[in-house]
Amino acid sequence: MLLDEIHDITRFPRVQDFLSYCRLVKCTKESAGKRYGTSGSKIGNAHLTWAFSEAAVLFLRANPAGQKYLTTLEKKHGSGKALTLLGQKLGRTVSYMFQRQTAFDMGKFLNGSGSGADEPNASLDNHGRSLRVVLCNVCVAASLNA
Repeated sequence: MLLDEIHDITRFPRVQDFLSYCRLVKCTKESAGKRYGTSGSKIGNAHLTWAFSEAAVLFLRANPAGQKYLTTLEKKHGSGKALTLLGQKLGRTVSYMFQRQTAFDMGKFLNGSGSGADEPNASLDNHGRSLRVVLCNVCVAASLNA
């Protein structure tokens, strides 16, 4: 279902654009740096909103680590918003996995480790991948061909 509705993940330059298309974030009215509330609750793809809300519920089923993460969200944001935030995080994860063609990693999902948050923006390429990894792969490929 996700692949059918997303089509091509590369058409979203940023993860924020993907989340907006999936209706996982609210649209804001803003002018001259001042926010005037939200609008446009039907902008985006309703099927993806449903898919990520179902994915959040299924993620919690028989997953003690996920349930513990949900209780942390509930303490901070309340029980009503916790599932929505979990759906948003799953949306970010799906975007990350599709753009980088990687598998799901529970440790990165729950802890945020390995997200590249400690690296400055100058050390990331256009797709958010670490230039150190990209350059190392290029160096290895060049040394193999030499």
